[in-house]
This record gives sequence, structure tokens and C-alpha cells, in this order.
Amino acid sequence: MAKKRKKLSKAGKIILDIILVIAICVAGYSSYQLYSGWNEYHQSQIAYGDLKKEAEEAVATEPEEEAEPSEFDPINYAYLKELNPDFGGWIKLPDSRIDYPFVYATDNEYYLYHLFNGEYNRSGCVFVDEENQKEFQDKATILYAHHMRNGSMFADVESYKDPSYYETHKVFYISTENARYEMYPVAGFVISGSVGYVRIDFDDDEDFMSYVNSFIERSNFQSDVTVNPEDQVVLLSTCSYDIYDGRYVLMGKLVKVK
Repeated sequence: MAKKRKKLSKAGKIILDIILVIAICVAGYSSYQLYSGWNEYHQSQIAYGDLKKEAEEAVATEPEEEAEPSEFDPINYAYLKELNPDFGGWIKLPDSRIDYPFVYATDNEYYLYHLFNGEYNRSGCVFVDEENQKEFQDKATILYAHHMRNGSMFADVESYKDPSYYETHKVFYISTENARYEMYPVAGFVISGSVGYVRIDFDDDEDFMSYVNSFIERSNFQSDVTVNPEDQVVLLSTCSYDIYDGRYVLMGKLVKVK
């Protein structure tokens, strides 16, 4: 003889209804968060893609003169400066997704959550440390950008954890309105964001070289570039998910080529 199922009490039904509502709300919120994140990625990609197209300009040459081949894309600096007075220049790593404008920040918070055009977006913008002078006048200049999970912004910086990546990505191209630079990766590693790895000024040449060597000693890859006391370096800093509050920091030697 089959047993009769016990009926739920009124209180039991209310509890089940509450649990169901909570589950639906959680699922809905999670879906919203996923959509919101995807939409921000998408809007960021569109914004920077459009900006690159708008910033390109034709290179004028004489009829009999051929344009010299260059990895530096033609950029309308005046146009970008008009769009955003904070505009500093452009950074590019061939065969990667790093191909962005960078700005000079008045604080190290705003551009974490705003695109180049000022629109709120968690993809942010590549920006120079608030303590740095413009036009790479310091011994060390720091550029920050997010490591987005869709591979955009500075996500490819952490690719240097694989030594083979260095072998095929040995030079960045950085341009400003006044100069062109090449940046040669020297060292990179994962470090906690709470550790004071950022320095801009140094007491003397020995202090500077000690700083550089502290990077080289911990590097994931072995560079064939030598840094001397008279050189300048650039640090590219982005998030790393390997450790809590992690950062991946790539140091490169800066060379002015034009």
C-alpha cells in the first residue's frame, strides 16, 4: 500500500516560495552581470577601434619620393589632443592586441574606469603614472592598464610569462607628438600590488642599476638587451590573477629613434 505524502504546512510553502524567489533573483543578477561585463568589453573594443581609424592620417609625400617603411602608424595627434587634452601618445606591440592611445593622468584612479573619450567603462584607458613628467623625461616612466579577461588592454603584457613570447615580441613602438621611441623588453614578473615596485627617481646611477637588476634577477624570460646607467626605462603594469592583488610588471629599455 502506497504511503501518502505529507502535505507542506503553510509556513513551509512560504519558505519554499522565498527560496525560489531568491534563486530567481540570483540567477537574474548573475545573468545581468555577465551581460554587463560582455557589453562593456564590446563597447570598449568599438570605441578604441573607431578611435584608431579616426586618428589615422594619410602621409603626404612628394610624387617621386617613396614613404619610408615604419612600424609607427600615422596618427593625427592634434585631433586626439582635441578630443582629450590628456592625450599623451600611442603604444603598440605588433602581433598583439596592444595598440592604444595613452593619457597623462592627474590621478591614478580616473582612467581605471573611463575610456579615452571619458565614457565610464571598466576597461579603462592606458595611462601614465600621476607622478611622471610628460614626454618621458624621468628615468622610469610607468604605464598602467587593465588585464581584461577578453584579452584586451594590457592582457598581452602578461604573455611574457612564457619565455617563448619574448622571442617573437622584442620591441614596442611608442609615439608622441614630438618623438618616436622603441621599447625593448628587459624583464618581467608577477608581484603583489602592495609591494612598492614603482620608482621614478633615483639617488644616483648605482641606485638606478640596482633597481633594474632587481627586475632582471626575477624575470620570467632572459632578454638580450643591456641597460646602462644613462638609459631610461618604461614599466608596463597590469593585473595578474596568479596571486591575490597580483600585478605583472614588464620593464623595457626606452630608445628615442626620431
